Amino acid sequence: MTRHLAVLLLLLSRPATVYAQVKQRVPIITLGRIQAPEKKNGKYIPTQATRQQILKNALFLADVNNCSVTEYKFTMIAPGRGLYGPVYVTSAELPDSLKNKIKATAGPDVKIYVEEIKMNYRGTIMDANPVYISYDE
Repeated sequence: MTRHLAVLLLLLSRPATVYAQVKQRVPIITLGRIQAPEKKNGKYIPTQATRQQILKNALFLADVNNCSVTEYKFTMIAPGRGLYGPVYVTSAELPDSLKNKIKATAGPDVKIYVEEIKMNYRGTIMDANPVYISYDE
């Protein structure tokens, strides 16, 4: 029993090694500098923008370095004109075909849904937040 007590005292006398778990924040993806959609009651609310803002900011960006969008699914809904998509894109930019579709689709209440976004963050492929945008003009 003395031997067990000696081992226990030896273990307790050692300085404790504390390993802090560093939580990294997951990057937020936006279309250019158009604000990311807000989440209310568990659902994303599309960010209001204009067609010109969308076309001018046609590159998906992350709010941290070492992160880039690698692919996504694009869908657009225009009331009275139906659904366009889904279109699967393997780059961080809106291709010319989607830019032309946006140019040709006037509002009101057009909604763009960019989902299934994959990002390369420090060498690891991760899922990213969806990007929802609506425009009226």
